[in-house]
Amino acid sequence: MSCRACAAFFRRAATQKSKIPQKVCENGNCEIFENGKYQCKMCRLKKCYAVGMDSSKFQNDHDPLSSTRTYLSRGRVFSPQSLANFVGRPEFILLCEPDKASHIKSIIDVSYLIHKAIRIFQSDSMATIPYKFENSLEKITFAMEEMKIKKASQKIEVMKKIGKEESLMFFEKNFIAAAQWFAELPEFAKLDLNVKIEILKSSWLLWLRLEKLSETAEFHRRFILGGDVFMCSENACLSVQDVEMDLKWCTNYSLDQLKDFLMPDFNTLWKQSVEALIEIEPTNIEINFMLIQLSLNEAGKKHQGKILEVTERIQQIHANHLHEYYTKTVKMSNYSGRLAKLMRVIHAIEADVRERKERSHIGKIFNLFSVEYSHPEMFEFA
Repeated sequence: MSCRACAAFFRRAATQKSKIPQKVCENGNCEIFENGKYQCKMCRLKKCYAVGMDSSKFQNDHDPLSSTRTYLSRGRVFSPQSLANFVGRPEFILLCEPDKASHIKSIIDVSYLIHKAIRIFQSDSMATIPYKFENSLEKITFAMEEMKIKKASQKIEVMKKIGKEESLMFFEKNFIAAAQWFAELPEFAKLDLNVKIEILKSSWLLWLRLEKLSETAEFHRRFILGGDVFMCSENACLSVQDVEMDLKWCTNYSLDQLKDFLMPDFNTLWKQSVEALIEIEPTNIEINFMLIQLSLNEAGKKHQGKILEVTERIQQIHANHLHEYYTKTVKMSNYSGRLAKLMRVIHAIEADVRERKERSHIGKIFNLFSVEYSHPEMFEFA
């Protein structure tokens, strides 16, 4: 038995033909390890032999190629190394072919979405509503309920295929829906326009994730949807098992090559979140509080500075409003356990988004995608 350092030294210094050192140390018996360093190579090699190290037992067939060539002649079976190590690529791009990397990108202009959001933020959609709200959390909840009433009469479409047209349609509908929701938040309406746009660009995908998960949970609870069917856009849903994905518009690689890399883990992430929301049965007040916390926390962390200050201030205001809701409206003095369940759903979404950001970054490094967006900060984890 030896340490790794002495094993590596013996492999370098000894040979199968040389059982004794060719040179002799003048001292004859040096202190091998002194002052944190190995002092004498000859005496160190001599001690290696003295404790039983044997150069004839060197294993020379560790190289994957030489092991493959001599596999039949060895007459022994060794544990095979992983395909990822043999090929020299991580598992998620094992099947990716370097000649399919997209070094030249097609640019998709999404600036029109910014212009639409600006028009929404500059309008005052609720100025004529003759209701008085106790606080802004009630106001944003009323606004969302109004949106749901407008959508209630529309039939839910089951998406059978998702390609370029469907993807861009989803982006537009959901980005605009997020902008409309933010526009009804009183504290948000008072911010500078450029701050509003930066917050929206940073957080609309997170807002979308939680809003659609909560809508899916509600429809599952009412038996409108079931199984592995999830809401994915305004009045549109998809079945994880049945939907056909067409990626030709955004990558040169096939779906089989990128499926595990691109597609979220519906079973461990989306399904668990939906099941948690079904169990909790959050009220509309609680859902809107969760949307505020999730969206503004992401925007604040990304931008820091002035935006972090305003997002933290708005989050604190609505935390106080939720406290009033629990203690005064529903008469729940001890709500810490329920709030913890809501926050676990938020944290699960945040953890998934962090992983998808990392995958998106890796995808850019390896040029997996053939398209770029005019505002890439809007699609960091799309």
